[in-house]
Amino acid sequence: QVLQLGSHKSTPVSFIHVPRTAGTTLGFTVQALGVPITGEDRCYKYSHRENAINAVVFRDPTEHVLSLFGQCFANPHGAQSMSPLWGFPRGEKGDTPEAGWRNGLTKWLAHFGENWERERGYFNCFNPINMQARYLTCGGKDEIHDKEVHLGAERWGTPQKPGRAVWFQSAHYLGVNDAVEPDLDKVIRRLDSMQVVGVTEALKATTCLTEYYSRGTIHPSCECGSDERKFPWRQTRNANYAPFHFSALSEKARGNLMNVTRVDRVLHRYAVKRFIRDSLRAEEKMGKQFLCASVRRELDQVLDQHEDGELEAALDVPWGKYKPSAKSVGATKEAAMGSLPFEKVDLKHVPKTYTPDEQNTLMRKMTSAKAKEVLPAAALVEVPMTHFEYAR
Repeated sequence: QVLQLGSHKSTPVSFIHVPRTAGTTLGFTVQALGVPITGEDRCYKYSHRENAINAVVFRDPTEHVLSLFGQCFANPHGAQSMSPLWGFPRGEKGDTPEAGWRNGLTKWLAHFGENWERERGYFNCFNPINMQARYLTCGGKDEIHDKEVHLGAERWGTPQKPGRAVWFQSAHYLGVNDAVEPDLDKVIRRLDSMQVVGVTEALKATTCLTEYYSRGTIHPSCECGSDERKFPWRQTRNANYAPFHFSALSEKARGNLMNVTRVDRVLHRYAVKRFIRDSLRAEEKMGKQFLCASVRRELDQVLDQHEDGELEAALDVPWGKYKPSAKSVGATKEAAMGSLPFEKVDLKHVPKTYTPDEQNTLMRKMTSAKAKEVLPAAALVEVPMTHFEYAR
């Protein structure tokens, strides 16, 4: 295997990392396959490279939004920027963790899903409104304007001491040049310029397709029927407390989630189609199969959820007046196949309520982190900046 993998030249991969799509796992695994890859959490205009294999991965928008909330809710790095002092909704005082998650999520979705405007803010954490599509369109023609500190810049402090403004060049937040609902034609044009378009729901096959485009071959364990244990996964996870799935939310919350993902749902459907097409073409050229039957069936189920043109037609309704269809909000199960499922929570060991001391401890934990504990020192040299400039 080593001789086989080492005998093929590799074209470098430039990867647009959309948060909470398993991009970190893909990046480290592709490296383990011998493919040189740079993965940055930056907009298309700052990541797309000539003479490189440009790659991106998208996730089912329902699961993606829940994962974004879970990241902000759990604050696994103890980042000061996710301090409760910024007002991020984590439920009511005395809520159990699971009740706090659901109550907080309901308020968070209402904040963004009911006629959100830039002035309403974003709790200094992710703005979920069509985030995946915005990664393909964020940033304007004027790079100097992009760098200005504005409502799309994160503060690495607390409201009382906000500290530095960090310019991300990403779609974490809605930048001054960015639209709430990106132009669909522009999104598709940008997507068509990418050599690899993958989906989280078929992460292994996406990794193998990336290797194929870079090296012209695939790892033996990519092939269907091979020994899965020999595939060089480099899985990474952040703590992401998520005790409920989409189907357990109220109808109003489900409707708000649909409202903030109108363009993302079109994009994800397009990405699934593109991924199936490209995989079949690669398989035909190699004479090897890596998009296995079980995964293909699950992807086909995604496409069967809507008719062609159905999601696009919904975009004709102004965003503030849009009401999701009964089919969308009435889903009886989560849409994604769960290739990276949420970890199950044993509620028997979860305290019924937070005591005052426990609440104070949690508050200290979530407000004590400094930027220097989260970012490399070289990333803190100048302001405004992007926290990925240190790697360039």
